[in-house]
Amino acid sequence: MSTSIEIASVPTVDTPGTCLFVHNDKRSYVFGRPSEGTQRAFNSRRLGMGGTEQVFLSGSVCWDQIGGLFGYILTVGGALESSREQMAAVNEERKTKGRKLLKQGQSESIGVHGGENLCHTLAACRPVILRQPVSVVTHEHRTDSRHTTSDNMEPDWQDDGLRVWKLPIRRLRSSSPQKRRLSSPDPGHTSSVSESHFKELNPLSDPEYASTIVQETMFNGQLKGNGLLIPTTLSWITPTETVFVREDGNVKLYKGPRPDGSAELVNSNQSVWVFPKVDKIGHNVDTLNLTHRPLPPTIYSQSSMCYIVKCHDRRGKFNPVKAKELGVVVGDFRKLTLGETVNGKDGVAVTPGMVLGDPQLGNGFVVADIESRDFVDSFLERPEWTNSELMSNVATFYWILGSGLANDVRILRFIQEFPKQKHVFCASDTCPNMITLAGPGELQTKLRRIDPERFTLLKYDNTVKVPLPPGPHVEVGRIGSKASLMPRLCFDTGPIAPFPDLAGAAKSVSDEILEMARKAQAETSDPEFLRQLEEDEKDIPSRDAEIIPLGTGSSVPGKYRNVSATLIRVPGIGNYLLDCGEGTLGQIRRLFGEEETGNILQDMRCIVISHLHADHHLGTPSFIKAWYDHTLQDTNAKLSISCVARYRALLEEVSQVEDIGFHRLHFISCTEGLANNVNKGRKQLQENDFGLRSITRVPVPHCWLSFGTEIELSSGLRIAYSGDCRPSEDFARACKGAHLLIHECTFDDDMESHARKKKHSTMGEALGVARQMEARRTLLTHFSQRYVKSDSLKRADAGEAGEVLMAFDQMRVKLGDFKKAAAFQPAIAQMLAESGDK
Repeated sequence: MSTSIEIASVPTVDTPGTCLFVHNDKRSYVFGRPSEGTQRAFNSRRLGMGGTEQVFLSGSVCWDQIGGLFGYILTVGGALESSREQMAAVNEERKTKGRKLLKQGQSESIGVHGGENLCHTLAACRPVILRQPVSVVTHEHRTDSRHTTSDNMEPDWQDDGLRVWKLPIRRLRSSSPQKRRLSSPDPGHTSSVSESHFKELNPLSDPEYASTIVQETMFNGQLKGNGLLIPTTLSWITPTETVFVREDGNVKLYKGPRPDGSAELVNSNQSVWVFPKVDKIGHNVDTLNLTHRPLPPTIYSQSSMCYIVKCHDRRGKFNPVKAKELGVVVGDFRKLTLGETVNGKDGVAVTPGMVLGDPQLGNGFVVADIESRDFVDSFLERPEWTNSELMSNVATFYWILGSGLANDVRILRFIQEFPKQKHVFCASDTCPNMITLAGPGELQTKLRRIDPERFTLLKYDNTVKVPLPPGPHVEVGRIGSKASLMPRLCFDTGPIAPFPDLAGAAKSVSDEILEMARKAQAETSDPEFLRQLEEDEKDIPSRDAEIIPLGTGSSVPGKYRNVSATLIRVPGIGNYLLDCGEGTLGQIRRLFGEEETGNILQDMRCIVISHLHADHHLGTPSFIKAWYDHTLQDTNAKLSISCVARYRALLEEVSQVEDIGFHRLHFISCTEGLANNVNKGRKQLQENDFGLRSITRVPVPHCWLSFGTEIELSSGLRIAYSGDCRPSEDFARACKGAHLLIHECTFDDDMESHARKKKHSTMGEALGVARQMEARRTLLTHFSQRYVKSDSLKRADAGEAGEVLMAFDQMRVKLGDFKKAAAFQPAIAQMLAESGDK
C-alpha cells in the first residue's frame, strides 16, 4: 500500500491553519487545523475530499482550529450522497438485468479526533446543522497514559493504514484563565508539568452527551431525524439504545441498568426519553428537542494535541526458492505470507521467518502543534521522544507554531537533537503570506486593468518574516510540498504551489477590452455625465458609503467566489456586515492588509445574519473574536448582532470554549415568530445605538427562520438585504424606497424551475423585487457556483440604466458610483467571456 503526505495549507490570511493531507490506496486522512478556507484550498489543489475517513485536529480546540471543519464535512457528505445516488441508479439497471448488486465502496463515516471540548464545540452548532448524509464519530481525548512513563507505547488509534499516538500537552499554569480577558495572569507564577498535568479548578463538561448529539442528530448519516425525543419507560428500552432522563429540569444521558438481565431494574416504570424509531411522530405525543436545550456548561481547556503517526511495518519479501528447498508445497506459499506456519519436508514446521526477508519498518511523521510559549516545556518533556523504537523511521517533524516560537531557543535545541529528521516550519512567522488562491488573485488583477477604482490590488507578501534556523534538514512549509512515506521514503515528490503570476494576468487582458475600458473611463469623466449623476443622486444620503462584496457565491466556496458576506463602510457612522460566511475575515485581510483591517474591525457596528444555512454564518465566531481582540482596550466597545435566538445560543456555547467577547455583544434581533404585518418586525433604535435608527426583519420564503433585513442608518440611508429567498412581496413592501437593495441572484432566468425548487431567485425575479421596492440602486449577489455565466452582466446592464450592478468578490464601489461602475461592466463581461472565468 503506497502512502503519501502533502501540505494542503499553511498559515496565510486565506487559510490561517496548517493542514496535512495523508493519502493511501484505500482512504485519506487530514492532520492539523482545518481552519476557515480549508475546503477552498483543497479544491484549488484538486485534492479529493470525498475519500476522507479520519480527521485528527491538532492544537487546542477553538474556532480558529475547526472553523473550516464543518464545511469540509458537509462537502464530504455531499460527495457521499452523490455516490449513493449513482450507485442506486447503477444497481437499478443491474437488477433489471439479473446481475449481482454492487456495494457502496466509499466509507459512510468520518472520525474526528481532538482534545478537550471537541464534542462541546461541534454540538454547539446543532441549531444550524442537522440530518447530514454522512456519519461523524467523535474521539475526544481526555486521558494520557504516557505522560510520566514510556513503557506503554501501543498506539492510541490505528487502522490498516496508519498508527497514531496522541500527545496531549498542557499549559504550564496552575489554573484556568479568566473567563474574560480583564487582566493578564500573574507572570511571576509558574508550575511544573507534573504539578499542572490534567488538573482543573472546575470540571470540563462530560463529552458523551455532546457526542451523542453530534452523532445522532447532526451527522447521523441519513436525511431524517431532528433531535426530538419521545417518552417511554425503562422496561421498553433495548440494550444498545441511547436513553435520556430528566433530572432537576436538565436532560442527561441515562447510564443505569437496562432490561437485559445483567442487573436488576429497581424501577422498570421509570420515565425515560429515546429517539423515535420512525421519522414521523404523532401530534399528541409529548416530545423533547435536544437542539433547543443548552449543553452542559464547560470551561476553557488547558490542553493542546500533537501526534506521532507511522505507517504499519511490512513483511519482508517472500523467497519462493527457499520455501521449495524446505519442502513447502506451492499451495501453502500464501499461508506463509499471511504469517501462518506450515509443514515442509518430512513434516518439519516452516515458519514465516524462515522464508521471508527482513521486514520493512513503517515510516512516519510528527505533528508538533505548539501555539504559545507556555506549551513548549510540556511538549519537550513528553516521554515518547526518548523511546528509540517509537521514534525509529520517523522522517519529518511538521512544526505548527504560534507567533514568536519559530526562534524559541528550547525548540531549536530540540531540533538539534533530531538531526536525521526533516523539520518543516508551518508558522505565520516563517510562511510567506502569499496569495494561496491563485484564481481569484489573477482575476482581481485583470479586473483592476479594466476598472482600477473599483478593483484594488490584493495585499500579499512573498517574503519570510523570521529566518529559519540553519541546517540542511530545516525548511519552510509550502503548499504542495509532498513526500512518499511508503513503500519507500522519498521527499519532494510533488510540485510546490508557485507564487501567482499577477503580472502575467494583467498582461493577458486584450487590447480590445482595454479600449472598451478607456471609453468607459472617458464616459464617466465627462462633465455632463457627472452633472446628471449629481442631479440624480442629490437626495441619496451617505453617497460615500462603500459597498464591498466579500463573498458572492452560494452553497460552498468556489474557485472565484467565496460564500456570502457584504461589508458596508459608512464614513462617520461605522461598518456593517451582511452575513458572514466562512473565510470572511480572510477576505478582508487579503483586500485591505493588516493595518486597515484593524481599523475596519474597530469601527464595526453590526452584523446581520439572514438565516441559518451554513454558507451564511460560519465565519462569524472568528470575525467577532478578531473584533474583540482589536477593541480589547476599549471596555465600552460593543458590537450588535441581528440574528435569531438559536444563533445567539450557538455563539454563547462557543464562548464557553474560548473567549470571543460574547459579553460585549448586543443582540438587537426581533422575535422569531414574526407575523406578516411588517411593522411587527421593525425595531426602532436610538440614534446612538450602533449608528442605526431602526432595523426591520421580514420573514422571506427560503428555509425556516429566514429573514430579509433593512437597516436604516442615522444619516437616513436605508439598505435592504434579501438574504436567500424566493421573490417576496412582503419584503419589497416593507423596504419600499430603499436607497440600496442587495438581493440574491442564484440562478439565470432559464433556470426558474430550479430556483423554485431550491427557494432561490433568478436574475429577472431579483430585478422584479427591485422595481416593486422602487430601490434606488441594486446590487445582485449570491450566484450559483455552477450556473451563472458572464453574459448575465450584459443583461443586468441593459435593463436598468446603470442602477444595477453584479457583485464580484472584493469589489469596492461607493453608493454614489453605481452608474460609473456600470459603464465598465460591458468590458468586464467581454473579459470574462474571453478568459472563461465566471
